[in-house]
Amino acid sequence: MASRDIDHRAIEKHVKEINKAYQRAARKYPVTVPVAGQGFTISSGATGVGIERDPQLVALLIWLGVQSSRGYANQDGYITLTGMSSEEVSVLAHALERDGLLASPSASGEIWRITDDGRVELRRLAQLRSDPAARHRYATDAFLRWLYTAAHDQRPTYPTAFLAAAESHFAGEALSGTELAYALARLAHSGLVSKIATEPETVAITIDGIDCVLSGATVSDYLNRTHPGDYYSINATNVVAGTRGNVEQHNHNNALDLSAMREFAELVKQLAPVYGMEPEEEAQLVHDAEILADETSSETAQPGRIRAAYDSVMGALVQIGTTSAALSTTIEQGQQALNIAFGS
Repeated sequence: MASRDIDHRAIEKHVKEINKAYQRAARKYPVTVPVAGQGFTISSGATGVGIERDPQLVALLIWLGVQSSRGYANQDGYITLTGMSSEEVSVLAHALERDGLLASPSASGEIWRITDDGRVELRRLAQLRSDPAARHRYATDAFLRWLYTAAHDQRPTYPTAFLAAAESHFAGEALSGTELAYALARLAHSGLVSKIATEPETVAITIDGIDCVLSGATVSDYLNRTHPGDYYSINATNVVAGTRGNVEQHNHNNALDLSAMREFAELVKQLAPVYGMEPEEEAQLVHDAEILADETSSETAQPGRIRAAYDSVMGALVQIGTTSAALSTTIEQGQQALNIAFGS
């Protein structure tokens, strides 16, 4: 019988090398094409892309714009104002300098001035602050990401806690309680969050909400994604499965490319010991992964059973409280496998 000993150190080293390779590739070859894996249609009405989603960068740029009207600004002044460490402020300044919004004429980098591009960005931020649609889009996206971070285990959460988070600021201005209510209404109507009748009211992220966050798409792009027709399993004259009227009929032998899904199942079984789960949860995860592997290896593979097995595995993965490189890599591969098997 083969040994079941697992070289955890070798696995973690391998996962780190994979992550580094992804990061190098992302820096060298930034994505500039629309996402099409799950049928996402990228919205074309977005009002620019800048630093409006990072409240710390926006705050520093606004302060710099005011100070520079009197000449140069000093790093120590911002440290005194905010109470941040010199290291934190230095990192923010480097980020603005990298984007061409700040210049530092001193060798130490502690004296700053705003650039012409920085003033243009300040004008754009002011326009965004007065754009209700941009604020609504941001509030919806930011709240869903915040809820996933705060309670991806789907536990009930008070939504008003979002207003105390840094993410509740857009383009240098805090979102209002009314804007949060609008965002909640849209998310609940779309099935990305569920409202719970407590006093006061709480909300919980749904499986679809988790899927939206993990997809990397905005809420608008996720909701506007195109759906391929349902897969039907037809044997003689009997229809085994199907729900919508827009149907695509496929033969069992060549309907789906399940190779990536099988590789995902094997990866879960291999890395399960390093996810940091309780023994019972780990055993259940491995069991679910084995079911997924079996379903994807069947000569008469049924899409409905495969998707159910996949959802069980992915649902367990996203509820693991401790994040790690191994877990992130697995979830990413799972998303890619889903796109390959069921994407348009």
